[in-house]
Amino acid sequence: MSRRHVFDRTRVVLLVASLSMALSGMLPSADAEGAGGERVAVVIVGHGLPAKDFPREKLREFRRLMGQVMEAGGEERAPAELVSRLHALEHEMRRWPRTPQNDPYDAAVRELASRIKQMGGYDIVEVAHNESCGMDVGEAIASAVQKGATRVVVLTTMLIRGGTHAEVEIAEKVERARKAHPGVKIVYAWPFDVEELTRLMVAQAARFLPAAKAESESRK
Repeated sequence: MSRRHVFDRTRVVLLVASLSMALSGMLPSADAEGAGGERVAVVIVGHGLPAKDFPREKLREFRRLMGQVMEAGGEERAPAELVSRLHALEHEMRRWPRTPQNDPYDAAVRELASRIKQMGGYDIVEVAHNESCGMDVGEAIASAVQKGATRVVVLTTMLIRGGTHAEVEIAEKVERARKAHPGVKIVYAWPFDVEELTRLMVAQAARFLPAAKAESESRK
């Protein structure tokens, strides 16, 4: 694995971990049932990465097929056998066993979900990834509904506007889920408030300033 890939994995893990408290604070506290007897579920959506030990040759094949599908104009225009193989590889990649060692990003998202479940009091919290890992957004929403959720709040760890994943892809998946579950209220809690994010970033920066470190050392 290249140094760039190692850096990217480390960066996303640290980002998710540092945002845990902020994300939890953006959700109202709730027990198993919300206002009006609603049963609330939360779906946490990460970006998703292939596991470190997923076979490299299959990953290269997946990326090659993805490029061919895009060149063909999308799955609707690409040859059926090509699309079928692409979906098979994606399914295998998503279902590949995960551990904190072979996928620290997934582990960090699951830690975040666990903290939100505990702090918010939600008895249904599902983890999804937009690509490459675990359940997709629609699958996670369907799982929450199957467990009895009547309102589903979808959150993503991708916080800044302008990115295709959060602004387009996840939004489209949520919209498809609304059509698949017309009796369930499904909310995509995005975009994040810029002021909330600003306060988080300023507080995080302050933790690493010399004055903050000196104060921390004096308390030991």
